This record gives sequence, C-alpha cells and structure tokens, in this order.
Amino acid sequence: MRRAFVILYVAVLMGHSVFGQSGNYFLSHYAPTDENIDYLSFDIVQTDRGVIYFANKNGVVEFDGRNWDVIESPGAIYSLTVANGHDLYYGGLAGFGRLSVTGEGITTLQPLSTDARNIFKTVAITGSTYFLNEHHLYIFDIKTQSLRQAIIAGKEGSFTGMYELDGALYVTSVGAGLLKLDKGKLVPAPLSFLEGDELLFVDKLAHSPQYLIGTATNRLFVYSSSKAIEVNGEDKGYLQDNVVVDGRWVNEKLIAVGTLSGGVVFIDPGTGATQQIINYYTGLPDNEVFALMTDLNQGVWVGHDYGFTRIAPYLPFRTFNHYQGLSGNLLTAYSEGDQVYVGTSVGLYKLNKEEIYGEETYYVTRTRKVTAEEKKEERKKSRRGLFGFLKRNKTKEEGKGNDGAVEKKGIKKVVEKRTRKVLEALDYGYKKVGGMEGKVTHLMKVEGQLLAAGVAGIFEINGLEATPVLNTPVRTVFYSPTLKQVLASTYNDRVRTLRKDADGWEETFLLDTLRAYVGSIFEDHVQNIWLCGRADVIKVELLEGKVSTISSVPFASNVMDETIGFAQGTDVFVAASGAFHRYDVVNHKFVKYDSLPGPRKYFTSMGTFWYNDGHKWGTIDVNLRNRLNLQWLGLFPDIRTLAMADNGNGLWLITSNNELYKFTKTDFGEIARNYPLFLKEVRGPGNQLLHSSLINVDQRESSLTFEFIQPEYTNAMAIEYQYRIEGIGKAWSAWSVTNNIVNFPYLNPGHYKLRVKSRDLFGNESELAPVDFRVIPPYWKQTWFYGLEFVFFAVLVFLSLRLSAANRKYRHISQLLSILTVIMLIQLVQNTAESFISIQTTPVTDFFIQVFIALLILPLESKMRGFMARASEGQYDLKQLKEVKH
Repeated sequence: MRRAFVILYVAVLMGHSVFGQSGNYFLSHYAPTDENIDYLSFDIVQTDRGVIYFANKNGVVEFDGRNWDVIESPGAIYSLTVANGHDLYYGGLAGFGRLSVTGEGITTLQPLSTDARNIFKTVAITGSTYFLNEHHLYIFDIKTQSLRQAIIAGKEGSFTGMYELDGALYVTSVGAGLLKLDKGKLVPAPLSFLEGDELLFVDKLAHSPQYLIGTATNRLFVYSSSKAIEVNGEDKGYLQDNVVVDGRWVNEKLIAVGTLSGGVVFIDPGTGATQQIINYYTGLPDNEVFALMTDLNQGVWVGHDYGFTRIAPYLPFRTFNHYQGLSGNLLTAYSEGDQVYVGTSVGLYKLNKEEIYGEETYYVTRTRKVTAEEKKEERKKSRRGLFGFLKRNKTKEEGKGNDGAVEKKGIKKVVEKRTRKVLEALDYGYKKVGGMEGKVTHLMKVEGQLLAAGVAGIFEINGLEATPVLNTPVRTVFYSPTLKQVLASTYNDRVRTLRKDADGWEETFLLDTLRAYVGSIFEDHVQNIWLCGRADVIKVELLEGKVSTISSVPFASNVMDETIGFAQGTDVFVAASGAFHRYDVVNHKFVKYDSLPGPRKYFTSMGTFWYNDGHKWGTIDVNLRNRLNLQWLGLFPDIRTLAMADNGNGLWLITSNNELYKFTKTDFGEIARNYPLFLKEVRGPGNQLLHSSLINVDQRESSLTFEFIQPEYTNAMAIEYQYRIEGIGKAWSAWSVTNNIVNFPYLNPGHYKLRVKSRDLFGNESELAPVDFRVIPPYWKQTWFYGLEFVFFAVLVFLSLRLSAANRKYRHISQLLSILTVIMLIQLVQNTAESFISIQTTPVTDFFIQVFIALLILPLESKMRGFMARASEGQYDLKQLKEVKH
C-alpha cells in the first residue's frame, strides 16, 4: 500500500513539473489603508458594473479598483448576494437588508428585518432572496420588497447551510440532513452521490447548467442535470491535509479550491490534474483562505489575513521570482528551452529541477533449497518436548488436509528486509552558479555559448559552473556580427575585444587605444559600431571586417546626460535627457530630432530601443511589435529592463518592485471584457449630491467635483480618461489616468453638459451618456427678480409724478426719487446685459464691460433725467392731462 501511495505521489509531482517551470499565475495584492476597514472578510460578490463588495467585520466594503469605501453597519456582515445583477442584499449579526442610496446620495444599509439576528447565509433565486440563521429561513420578495415567509427550524434541528441547485433552494440541518424548499415547505431531498456527506459549498458556472459541489470530507463533484461526476484530483492528499473551505469555477476547464492552510489549488475538473498551487511559496501572503470569488474576467479573489489577492490564471504573465533560492536585486534574465538564468546584484542563478529522495524499507519473499544441516536441525526440533509426538501427528494430519499448499520437497520460503531510494518530490528552485560572484548585468548567447558579464568580468556558463573569459569588471558588453567579436567596456574606461576560436577565447586588441567611458554599444546597418558615453559618442567605422576609422561625433547642442543609441534603417539615433538626436552624415554631428513628452522612461535592450510616452510602452522594432501584443506592457509603467525569452516568442520583464515576469503571446485580450464606465458620485461644497437626469446647483455653491470610474483590477492605472464640457469649450482634454475626476472650482450660471470617455490598454474606448447639470444664478440675477424690479421702478415713477403734481413742496422728494429710479434702472439694464454675457472674465475685464454698458445707456439716462426734472416742475400734471384728454 505504501509503495502504491509513493508511486501516486511521485506521479503527482511529475505532473506538477510539467507546468512548474512555466512560472506562477499573475497576482495582484490589495490592502486597504483605511483604518476602518478590517481585513477579515466572510464573503465576496461582484455586480454587473464590475464593483466588488466584501462582507466585512465592520460592514460592507466597496472597491472599484481605485477607491475603497466602507458602508458601516452596527455589526459584522457575514454574507452577500446580488439579485438582478445590481441589487445587493446582505446578512449579518444585526439582521438582513439591502444597499440603498439616500436622497443626499449617500449609500447606506437599509434593514429589511426587525427581529432577525445572526444571518450567516444569503442566496438570491429568481424573484426572491433567502436569508438563513440557525433557527429561521426568511423568504423576501424582491418585486414587492416585502417579507413573504419565515420558516422556523423544527424537529430537524438548527440550520447549518443554504445553497442553490438547479434553480431550487436546498438547506442543510443538524438532524434532517439535506432539505429542499418545495411549495413553501422544507422536505427531505438527499442527493445519493453525496453518500451522506455534508455539503460545504455549491457554485454555479456562469451561462452553464454545471455546478461545482464540495463536501465536508474534501470531495469535489461536477453536477449537471441530476448527474454528478466526482473530480478525482491528483492532489487529493494535499486537499485532505490542508482542509477544503471553499471552491469556485474559473471556467469550464478550471476550478479554484480554497483551503484552510494550503492556499488555493487550481484543478482541471475534467482530468483532475492540478494546474497550479498558489500558496505562500508562490506569492500568496497567507495560506489561510477566508473567502473566494471569481470575477467576470476570470480572476480569482482571495480574502486572507493580510488583505485581498487577485489571481489571474489567463493573463499572459507568469512570475518567476517566487521560486526559492533567488537572492539580490534582479538585473537581467535569459531563457532557452528549459534553461532559465537570472542575473542579480549578488550573482547568477539557474532555475533548477530538484529531485528529493528518501529511503524506503520493504520486504521480499523468495524461495531457496533447504541444506542438509537445516533438515537435521528441523528433525531435532520436532522431537523436543513432552508432547512432541502429538505435534508430529497433528502436522501430518494438516498436511493431508491442505492439498493446495503443499511445498515442493527441499524448498523453503524466506522473507528478506531491504532498503531503497525513492523519489519523494520534484520541485523547482534557484541554485547559484559557482565560480562567479558579484553583480551580473548581462546575459547573451554568442556562437552557441552563454556568456554572463558583470563586476567580476565575463564568464562562460555551463549548467551551474562559470568559467572565466575576462577577469576585469565590465560595464557593458556587445557582440558584433560584423567583427564576430565581443566588445566589452570595462570600469577602467577601456574597450576590450574578444574572439572565440577552437582553443578558447583570445583578446584581439582592436580598440586598445581608446580611453573613454562607454555605457552602451550598438552597430548600425552599414557596419559602423557606435560607443555611447557621457555626453559624447564615438563612431568606429569598419571596412571588410576591420577597423578603418575612429572618430568622436559632436552634438549640435550641449548634452549633459549619459547617451544611449540605436539604429533604425539607415538612420542612427542617440537619446539623452529625453531628447532624440539623429546623425547628420554630411556634417558629421548629431542634431535634435524629437523628444519624449512627460516622464523620460527609455532604455535599450535586445538590440532595440524601448520607451514609454506616458501612455504605453513602445519599441522601434516593427517585427517585435507585430509578433507580440506589446499593449499588455502598459500594465507595468515601472519596467526596469526587458530581455528576450524563448527565441523571440516572449519577453522577460523586471520591474522596479524587483518582480520577474515572463510575458508570452496570448489571445486573452479577445475574451476579456471591459466593465462599464459610470458616474460614481457628484460632490458639492461639503456634501455629496445625488445624480439624477439634471443636476441643479446654486452659483454661490457651484464648486463641483464629478468622479467617474471604469473598474479595472489588474492595474487601475491602465485605464485613461478624457472629458469635454459643452458650454465652456469644444475641445477634449488630454488622455490621463487622473482625468476620471473633473473638478470645477467656480462656474457661471448656465446649462452644461459633461462628456467623458475612457480608454483601455488596447485602445478600446467607452463613452458615457452626457451628464447634464445647471448652475442657477442667485435670486437677484434671475428673471422673476428683474420683473419685480421693473414693477418697483414703475411704481416709483408713478409716485414721483403724483407727488410733483399734487404739491410743489414735494419737489425735492420727487427729484430724489427720480435720481434713484434712474440709478436703479441703469443697474437693471446693466445686470440684464451681464446675464447674457457668459464668458470667463477677470475683474479688470468686468470693469471695462461695465463702463461700456454705462456708455451705451447714457442717452437713455439723459432722457430719463430730463423727463423726471420736467415732471417735478409740474409740466406733466396728471389731472391736466386727463382734462385735456376729455
């Protein structure tokens, strides 16, 4: 039995070795910085907008890829479920309820129960939401938003779990086992394939009738149409030892199984083969899984003691820095076939397959002839004892009766104890290459031989052994296909040239007269070698494979930075301080050609030039761009270096976080979906506003902030935004990762439309429907107030005429009212004119506008003043005007 188990275990490990060297799944770690957010989460769900919610110790935690928000509750939340794709229901210590938005735009937890407590399970099934605690099953009608029924646990004992299977609700209890809800009643409905095991979890595959079922005895089943097939995982022992706690579909070919102490196991449900085990040794911060969820892009979310981790099995990146044995800061990498080497700040390491053997004791039964001495000894033994004759007779009788066990005469069976070595484990780990110490900065293949270069010099690499080629610290190396020699720039500002022949490596001294700092070397397409240094470049012209001319090439303008260069077609470019300089053959100098906007991120690698323009990574190598989906590199704005992998079919990436990734071509971008772009919130001065079809704000409080979001969980900074404000300008803003927040410190009265777009790594754009909002002027600038002013002015004019006609002693009062009326009329006209001028101005501009308006109405002011003066002198007596009329 032990032998069979060992064979099975080795088979499992050999199966792991098939994918072990392909690297580990891409992981993204999230840890909220808000002190009100506890890492202990009991459940994870996602809505159709892509927003993720966590059932947390402090309430419901919301995460959209950038922002963490906690919706606090009076007690812990244990379970979440999503109905209709967007309605979120919760169950917890204080009962159950749903998420709702108040009139002020604040998201809160709306209780739907008055006396329910300790709700630990929540399930939504077509039109109903079910909430469970130990003693009650609550059925809530989604359409009427009312509690339809409450079923009390009876003789079957307290409830322990609740699951959806084939559109029906199943409940497990202590005494009655598995129960099914049928016409408002719980009836026994055992599933025969469980063989009495208790259900642990049930998960439905999206857009499929298949279910993944796990039991308390760590068994897994794929269930469909009343038929169940057990998943005979090759790592049953691992699951048994580490205890299964949850499981989720990733897709029809992959499931994720969370364990109590062994991380997450990814299994092919059809074959039972283990694809990967993601645990502490492969990048997961903790092996204990609190909660598990698969998002809409086939990423697996894991809740653990240190936050949350998203595992992306189908991203075209695999991590290689989590294998044991690697040390130091990562500087370069090389791979060919199954050989992987990594150069670090402390040496060179090789990813090696390790075979771990143990000693096994076993027993072998064999037959041999009995010697004459042994026969004599047996006869002596048979006669010993007082009742020896009885034994002799009994032996004869037994021999007669056992016809099938008769041994041949003179033959004896012997059991022998033996020991042997048994393969107990196959694993991958890094081993340091011997014979080379210190920083390793370059790895390159030269004439079939791997060379490593660094501060210890240049070495030939064979397996785990390094043989010195040049014992001088090297700054950079380059292999010239024209010269068929290696050029090495050393720390003492020499350029050494080496050539390999049948007897080994020899120095050729082609450039032994040069004394210059050289940081990079490249060769153009017309057999010229360029040595780039600090603020200068040296051109080495070759003729028939020999050095013809060596000259220094000046720059048209001063350059105060280290240079790197590359050739594109017949042109030669050198980059320095973010600017590109092209070689002018006629004038023999470098002239400025172009420059990089924003952050100056660029470097040379693999004989080509890489740059980041602030939006994405690019290269001048057209073949490389066409061969690989380089848009994926936008996930890593902090790439430190790149190296070729698998003969040009992939890339090695080293980031500033000391992560090593292998990137390979993939079609995952074709099946990955973008989450929708939506308006997250609108904030005014000191408060949050509810977004409706039209937002109205007072001009005195017109400071507005609109926040938009398109959820993205691989790298939220990979989504860029731009906006346009109709009513202010017609131009779109530049694309930026920060333009999802649009802030208006002040707005003039008027009607505005805010348009927003988002763009992903591959250039796919999404545009949101325009957001309408209106800035309302203060009451003294509104139409109704202008009308009221006009009526008031008319009354003043009428009273002035009456007073002047009735008694001349009111002449001065009439004149005062006349002047006041003229002033207020001027103000009315001025305010009315200003209300139709909706341009952004400065105080100086406003002053000149007011002067211009005053000059325009100056003739009207003169006529009004003359009219009021004559009225005050009685020339417009109302009584006389009436008599003349009659």
